[in-house]
Amino acid sequence: MTPEQENEAMKEWPERDVCRLLAVRVRRHRLAAGLSQEAFAKKAEVPLRTFKRFELEGKANLETFVQILRGLGRTQYLQLLFPSDAPARGGTFEDKLARLRAHAAAVQQRGGGADLG
Repeated sequence: MTPEQENEAMKEWPERDVCRLLAVRVRRHRLAAGLSQEAFAKKAEVPLRTFKRFELEGKANLETFVQILRGLGRTQYLQLLFPSDAPARGGTFEDKLARLRAHAAAVQQRGGGADLG
């Protein structure tokens, strides 16, 4: 099956099959890197039992899957899921965080005690 055919087929696959495919691909990359399940789980900061279950069954919560992607050095590809041509309304995340910190500092100066560090 070509990648294009696989992409088209995945649109109709049950979620469990898509998850199993992701697990197979993670396993392939882990093996190509020459890492045991134990070494990879440690690198990804995922409990070994959890990682083994993911590789075997494709079952993991979203946070665990992101940790696994980070362990593979592939989190940069998450941006491809929801590309953004322009900053979201109200500016970038950094802009929003800067405004929130400035507000917290102003509240703290007035005696409100907020701290967003």
